[in-house]
Amino acid sequence: MRSYRMDEITRRAFEGPYMEERDFDMNLMKRTRELVKEYEIRFDPNEIVTTDDSMADDVYEAGMRLFVELGFYCQTTKRIIKFEENEVREVLKTLPESIVIGEGKDAVIMAMRRVEDPTPPVIHSGPTGTLCTEGDIYVKTLRSYAQETVIDSVGAGTLATIDGFKIRKGTPQEFRAARMLARWARQAIADAGRPGMHINDVAVVSPEAKVCALDPVQGIRKTDGLLVAQMIELKTSLQHLALIEHLTSYGCFIGNLMTPIMGGYSGGPEGTAIVNVAEHLAGVVCYNANYHYLSLTNVRNLNNTDRQGLWTISMVGQALARNSEIMSIYDCYCAAGPGTEVLLREAAAGGVASSVSGLHLMGCGSCGGKLVDHATGLEARLLKEVGVAASGMSREDANEFLRRWIPLYEEWLDITKSPKGKTFQELYDLGSAKPKDEWEELYRKVADELSDFGIDL
Repeated sequence: MRSYRMDEITRRAFEGPYMEERDFDMNLMKRTRELVKEYEIRFDPNEIVTTDDSMADDVYEAGMRLFVELGFYCQTTKRIIKFEENEVREVLKTLPESIVIGEGKDAVIMAMRRVEDPTPPVIHSGPTGTLCTEGDIYVKTLRSYAQETVIDSVGAGTLATIDGFKIRKGTPQEFRAARMLARWARQAIADAGRPGMHINDVAVVSPEAKVCALDPVQGIRKTDGLLVAQMIELKTSLQHLALIEHLTSYGCFIGNLMTPIMGGYSGGPEGTAIVNVAEHLAGVVCYNANYHYLSLTNVRNLNNTDRQGLWTISMVGQALARNSEIMSIYDCYCAAGPGTEVLLREAAAGGVASSVSGLHLMGCGSCGGKLVDHATGLEARLLKEVGVAASGMSREDANEFLRRWIPLYEEWLDITKSPKGKTFQELYDLGSAKPKDEWEELYRKVADELSDFGIDL
């Protein structure tokens, strides 16, 4: 992004139409429902991966209209950053077809994928915002991902404490945590023998704290990346825009993180799909994002592996893949925890639905990301291997698989019933950071089930 564009975005953040945040939320809710009705977007629980190209195109067009009409709300100034459609489309023309993440022997080409693309997806992995124990446990947790040869990138764990001190937003401890998260991530990939591997984020809340992670020797390098979040829905702040300015100057990769709430202001799956497309466009124009985390959260169960979630993920993926060069990543959030068959089955469903729809992968967020140390590299391995196996699969075959596969786990998606599993410390050897036999045996069991369903890992 050229500096003048950020100057113009900042000007609009101060001079755009004034609006109270509550009014913006109500406008978004009302306009989204109107667009769903106008374009006749309909969720079909029996066709999780849509085969209707025109509906995917309509979702993209509706998302474009929503972004242009409503704009990007700046919470700091209570002003709306607005763009003309031709401005958005001009920026879209500048997007590359591929990028190279990481460095040296560990560098990976991340290319734009299309619907039913035979090119395997890249996987970004890590605890995905899950709380982790600081220090050696965190290093070993990340190493469990980096040691998996199929995994391309690691990062994004969250700490509850640093040096035993509770981390609060905007405190000195949060700034220290950002620095240490980056150092521990670099130690983890070095210990795994992959020192040039792409690190995708350090999970702290304050945008200004993330700057502490930038260090070409011990922290985030120019070949790594940081995520910059949007607030729910279609919102930013001057602090987030300032972080974009600094990351652009530093030269590392920028990830656009979106977490629309299924059942919130965007409504059901149809509206959530439209809003998510709009948030991708905001990330392109205002965040200069190199890649985008296509995430959504069920308002009740904190996952996106149910029928509605997977339909929305697939719809957005296809809308982007058919109409743009926006590289998007399915951010897999599951209801169950490590050490359970349910988690692996959820990840498998997500891998198929997203890979066929033109997306890359990120995962896995176990137990909705709510339980400490409930994250391991093995579930990410399965997510990637299923995504690779599904590369080039037809949407019809993907739907046939999902119609048979989802009933195996969907009764356990209620967050009050989902098996929580075990911690990283219980499932892995802490010396080698490799899974214990019981976890590997469950993996092989689910892998055999997948083979019986036509998915060969």
